[in-house]
Amino acid sequence: MSIQVLKVSGNSNINAVADTINKYVDEYGIVHIDAIGVKATYMTVKALIQAVEYLVSKGYRFNLRPYYVKVNTAGNDIQPISKTAIRWTLIAKGK
Repeated sequence: MSIQVLKVSGNSNINAVADTINKYVDEYGIVHIDAIGVKATYMTVKALIQAVEYLVSKGYRFNLRPYYVKVNTAGNDIQPISKTAIRWTLIAKGK
């Protein structure tokens, strides 16, 4: 089983992110969602609210846990830059 990691930016479409979260939960039962920065975090929270409403309506039981992770991003000179992201792990099980 592979765990999918979604990377959300401040310009992400909330509906698309929520649909993708639900797709991965239906397929794998688990998904990680990463966000770096205030705007990306806000977009992630809005998408999670929408995704969780769908999961509740379908009878899923789930756990959602936020925590910090270090991620590498490409800098201007292609040297990796380590940044701190907020990662939400969503684990869901059907009825």
